[in-house]
Amino acid sequence: MDNKSIKKLESDLWESADLLRAGSKLTSNQYCMPVLDLIFLRYAYSRFKRVEAEILKDRPMRNGRVIPVEAIDFAEKSALFLPREAQYDYLVNLPEDISAANLTDRNGDQIASLGAAVNNAMSMVEDQSEQLKGVLPKEYTIFSDELLSELLRIFNNNALDDVGGDVIGRIYEYFLNKFAKNVAQDDGVFFTPKSLVEMIVNILEPTSGILLEIIRPKMIQFNASKMCA
Repeated sequence: MDNKSIKKLESDLWESADLLRAGSKLTSNQYCMPVLDLIFLRYAYSRFKRVEAEILKDRPMRNGRVIPVEAIDFAEKSALFLPREAQYDYLVNLPEDISAANLTDRNGDQIASLGAAVNNAMSMVEDQSEQLKGVLPKEYTIFSDELLSELLRIFNNNALDDVGGDVIGRIYEYFLNKFAKNVAQDDGVFFTPKSLVEMIVNILEPTSGILLEIIRPKMIQFNASKMCA
């Protein structure tokens, strides 16, 4: 994808997402991190599909069926495993009436809204990575099902299946800078968007384990209310 195409994709995604926020009662502060992490989840799913296809190429069979992929298969390829309920296409294709679908979350509790289903997905993603523990937002029930469904649809863009971690990091940073009016400063700790982008890319497509340990404390000290205001 060339630079012009990337810029158009960034702009189109932002305009669509921002139009939804403008039509809602949500503030930028409420909207910022949940939207950013939908981008993260969408790219995580694209990465998951690519690695799954690699695994299935030489997958042995048992009783006439291909052995299902497991988390350990992804760990061997330094990739993030996504349980079915945390996969983007699962969320996009949930029925309109969630409460009637008889869905339960990872704790066995009833899922009554699309927001609760996305919260559950984020929790399941965190279960797959120590670096993500307690980091992903689980506040999607502040969104109406209609608004959240539209957001999921916006980021279900086929172009995101064809880009690498550097491009998705650029899109993420574009959104982050759009949301942020000023660089966040909290108790003398400056948050730099580039560090967050690097963390995201290296969780999904890691080349070493050292960078994650360096970057994670910056994420924990990040004051979302200041950054997204």
